[in-house]
Amino acid sequence: MIVLGLDSRVVTAFVVGGGLLLFGLLLVVTAAGELRGRRKARVPASMRPAPSDQELEQRVLTQYLAWGAAATMLMSLWLPLYWLREPTRLGEKEQLFVAQAVEQGEEIYGEFLCLTCHGEGGAGTTQLVTREGVKQQYAEPPLAFIYARYKAAGQNEEAITQLIYDAINRGRPGTPMPTWGAGFGGPLNTFQVDNLVEYIKSIQEPFPEPSETEGGALFRANCAVCHGPDADGLRNGEPTVGPNLTVALQRLSLDELRATIEHGRLNTNRPSMPAWAALGEEAIDALVQFVQSIQRS
Repeated sequence: MIVLGLDSRVVTAFVVGGGLLLFGLLLVVTAAGELRGRRKARVPASMRPAPSDQELEQRVLTQYLAWGAAATMLMSLWLPLYWLREPTRLGEKEQLFVAQAVEQGEEIYGEFLCLTCHGEGGAGTTQLVTREGVKQQYAEPPLAFIYARYKAAGQNEEAITQLIYDAINRGRPGTPMPTWGAGFGGPLNTFQVDNLVEYIKSIQEPFPEPSETEGGALFRANCAVCHGPDADGLRNGEPTVGPNLTVALQRLSLDELRATIEHGRLNTNRPSMPAWAALGEEAIDALVQFVQSIQRS
């Protein structure tokens, strides 16, 4: 950043150096005056004759006013220069702290097995997990899209960040996501969790545009991993983590189905349904029509 046409570091060096130089000059002047007084007499200042009233009201008062005016002029110039630089300095320090937090968070991401489940750069993976004694394919959420995904569903950044904190600290019961926060019995302290969240923020990407517009193709690309290739909650005869959608409209209306797809469903004791609003209205309409078309009694 440029301040008054100069590099911010040059301005800082000028302000700090000027202040130190002025302080040094004041020390020299003070010491020289004291030495001159000692050569004249070694009488302590408190025991020397006081100036007369005429001297106090003329010479001494004039000196005090002059020094006060000089100090006021100095402060009126130095303080604006200092505060012009201060926002830049604070911004640079904040960026430095965030960069350090991201670096340490990336180390934690790899060290504590986040990488194994959520993939390189938060791209997400599919894991074979055992849930209630049954092996199932479980889609680990891609963390790189979490802000774009939930902002499209109407959440603000603060709420999404809190969602991440809760998932890390408390874990996700009913899913492979364990508890990581020390306050809930996990291995990570508050500082480590903060750094991990900063790393997750640093890898965010725009939600990818859907490559298909037909409902069945959209389902197979995005939903089949949790609900099964036939949307019946089965894969190779074994239950999937997502419910059977071929009977979804027996418990949901079309509006409720659409809202679930668009905004997701946050569950606390089983895998959650992520928000898919970022796919766009056309894609969501196609998914709703697809689910409606496969209903059976």
